Amino acid sequence: MNASDERNIEDNLVLQLDHHLDGLKTKIQNDFSKKSLESEIKKLKGDPIYPRFCLDCEEYALIRFMGRMSVSIGRRLGEIYDKIPRLIASSAFNIPIEKIAPKFGKLELDTCLPFDAVSPEDKEHIIKVVKKYSKLDSNKGVGIEIRYNFNPNDSARLRKDVDMVNYLKKADLTPIYLIFSSISPRQDAIGRLERAGWYFIIGEDASNFSKDLYNIDLSKILQKEKICNGIRRKIDEITKELYTSHAFRMLAEKYRN
Repeated sequence: MNASDERNIEDNLVLQLDHHLDGLKTKIQNDFSKKSLESEIKKLKGDPIYPRFCLDCEEYALIRFMGRMSVSIGRRLGEIYDKIPRLIASSAFNIPIEKIAPKFGKLELDTCLPFDAVSPEDKEHIIKVVKKYSKLDSNKGVGIEIRYNFNPNDSARLRKDVDMVNYLKKADLTPIYLIFSSISPRQDAIGRLERAGWYFIIGEDASNFSKDLYNIDLSKILQKEKICNGIRRKIDEITKELYTSHAFRMLAEKYRN
């Protein structure tokens, strides 16, 4: 990968970061507003259960808001970790975008490395890296699913992953599941998907696998001063928006007296 490709990846990463972090700021402005808080409390008071446990109040409404915010942050980080590797893979192996993220039924694979779309040298390199981390044989290519974290809390998500690995096996693609966070994986869910056919690479090994595969280190890009400062500035804006929101100010005033 040349310097021009790396700059293109960095520029796209900055665009993705700006888009998703600005989206979080907007979500806070809407979800933690006076109107939203009043609506949430009204729903809690009208529920047959929450009032019996004294949870039809501002305190519990705020807990619910924060839970949703945590989920939203995870989803947006996941979007970043989904999209950027596609661009990296396309640049590294000159694979057309339409082949990088193929659809199987209604499901879209995060990253596909089909051997009929890469050079013989790149095919040899991909096989070597896959065997280094998984000891699996690759016939027609590699299908990769990517998660920033992995804590599926619904059976629908797991069914989709099972369906996807079945599609990959039929297509003779080696199924690799990358999880970049080392503290989030749920072992029972992983066990189910491993039995279905996925091979999991988790935490630092996932980062090293990607670095060896594409010859570019996404974590180092994120640590570059310009990008790091941009992320810090955005996060400061988001946290300021959160802790100065109507919902937080209401509770701060309540407990100040």
